[in-house]
Amino acid sequence: MNIKLLLNKIIALPVLFAGLVILLFSCNNDSIPEDQKLLPYSVVKKIHREELLNWNKNLVEIDYTVIQKYIERRKWKMEVSESGLYYQIYYKTDNEEAADGLVAVFSYSTSLLDGTVLYTSEEFGNRELHLGHNQDESGLNEGLMLMKKGEKARFILPPHLAFGVPGDGYRVPYYSILVYEIELLDLYAPERVSDELIEGWN
Repeated sequence: MNIKLLLNKIIALPVLFAGLVILLFSCNNDSIPEDQKLLPYSVVKKIHREELLNWNKNLVEIDYTVIQKYIERRKWKMEVSESGLYYQIYYKTDNEEAADGLVAVFSYSTSLLDGTVLYTSEEFGNRELHLGHNQDESGLNEGLMLMKKGEKARFILPPHLAFGVPGDGYRVPYYSILVYEIELLDLYAPERVSDELIEGWN
């Protein structure tokens, strides 16, 4: 009888302790100001997403201002696409138009806004890019699609159309605006698609 009573007390103690903890926590939570209470994960995720979107919007606006001033100083007559690509085709032809699925062969010079030259055809040779398939420099792909064979153009790619926040891990620094000088030398239909064509390096 005494043993049963003892066992009942032993079992009841953890339950009583758990109840006290819950009661204490709920009382403490009620005493915490509304702005200091823990929020559900879904609410926190939504807040962080909105903050990130606002942050990205602010960066894009800063990029826009910087690029506009850069263009004005050089008195270039550039247009801007819906995606944010700045482009100027300053030498035009009536030749074949670039199109999705074709391979574009082009000479190029890539530099930063401060004039630092990163890549050139003289150093690395001409590039070949499978149009419509390039992922890294989406702005370059978009710009080439506006051109015809033999034309010359310049593009300014904001970071989100170039290599984004991390850069290319080699010469392009993180979060860089890039200036491209391009001459579209040739267009052809590929017999097969290689990784080099997709990435734009042959």
